[in-house]
Amino acid sequence: MTESEVTEKIKVVIVDDDLPSAQLLMRALEDREDIELCGIAENLADGERLVYEFAPDILFLDMAFPDSSGLEWYERTELPFNTKVVFHTCYQRYIHDALSLHVFDFLLKPFDPTELEVILQRFKREASPERGYARQPLPQAHPNRSHGSRMLAITTIINTRVIVNPDEIVYFRYSTERKLWECVFTNLKRTILKRQTNADLILGYGTDFVRTHKHFIVNMRYVGIISGNDCILLPPYDNINEIKISKSYRRELMDRFYDI
Repeated sequence: MTESEVTEKIKVVIVDDDLPSAQLLMRALEDREDIELCGIAENLADGERLVYEFAPDILFLDMAFPDSSGLEWYERTELPFNTKVVFHTCYQRYIHDALSLHVFDFLLKPFDPTELEVILQRFKREASPERGYARQPLPQAHPNRSHGSRMLAITTIINTRVIVNPDEIVYFRYSTERKLWECVFTNLKRTILKRQTNADLILGYGTDFVRTHKHFIVNMRYVGIISGNDCILLPPYDNINEIKISKSYRRELMDRFYDI
């Protein structure tokens, strides 16, 4: 189903005591035909009532409130199962804490319309089929082939070093919207890498990582089928259809594939 065929709007709630910032975000969302703005709250108590009343698809939540913090509220509040939280904040120092709690995304103030669009399009890609959007399942992480890999360190957009096993990484994707590389893990969580990250640096993470396209680098341990211009991964990732193969990288990919 195409986006134009989707009739159900994305329900949004904003909880933010920074009223000028909240109103800017509100106006940007109100101009969209695909958004239903259910309400704005200036404090967490009113915000909680809105969330339980409307069960929004996306909750834009500020970090700092006079009596508490958005992070603390998020940790102790049982949100509706479908609600994705996007922290809307001017405090970059809190972003690491937010990402460690597996929030959906973050939007820095003053927000960039391009960043807002990236978040909304990502929601559409991952939303459930009953809403009319394509969804990729979120399986539990389990490498398809085990081996004794050394650990490696990746650096996120907020300059935090994360130590991971290479088997926990399925592929890397270059986001043309953000102009940044993303790391896609086995649970399909995505981590945005620091701006200085380039393809050569990623390929240096280990010999398992091979470039298929200017926008994709895959972990060969998850490659199942090479079909035309498509790189099909092993189950349970075989329904990921975004990884493409270009002529420039096909020969090396094929050589590595048959060496496995």
